Amino acid sequence: MKKTLSILICLTFIFISNSSFAFTNIPQNKATIRALNKQTGRTKDIEIPVGEQTIFENILIDMKACFTRPEDETPEETSFVQITEINTGFKEELSSVKKGKVIFSGWMFSSSPSLVAMEHPNYDIWLLECKDDPSLAKITLPQQIINDNQTEIR
Repeated sequence: MKKTLSILICLTFIFISNSSFAFTNIPQNKATIRALNKQTGRTKDIEIPVGEQTIFENILIDMKACFTRPEDETPEETSFVQITEINTGFKEELSSVKKGKVIFSGWMFSSSPSLVAMEHPNYDIWLLECKDDPSLAKITLPQQIINDNQTEIR
């Protein structure tokens, strides 16, 4: 019985390790994130066009990229975000914001917000969705980036 179970586990592992899954990332031009102030409990859903910045209380959110997958693949939305603390005295105008330290720079995943979480005592930010807004310019990537984005997982 033990030997049969061991063989079954080995075969399953070999099957999984030899399988390959390719995912296609489709660039989108707008991301929706949810911001939470942990001290007040205030949440806000924020739509940010890719390549733009917005302010939530004392943080500056810079949306660098946002991707979805085709409907026939595993659902996942990813975005690359950089979040910086800002000087509260100048937060009314984006052009005069005095930036502080970067508190997060990385990829966020809509299906697993805690996978790459922003560590901050006052704020939580997570990705809700990436979408294509017809009123914004289409995001086009150079062919090399498109080829690099088609990741194969083994």
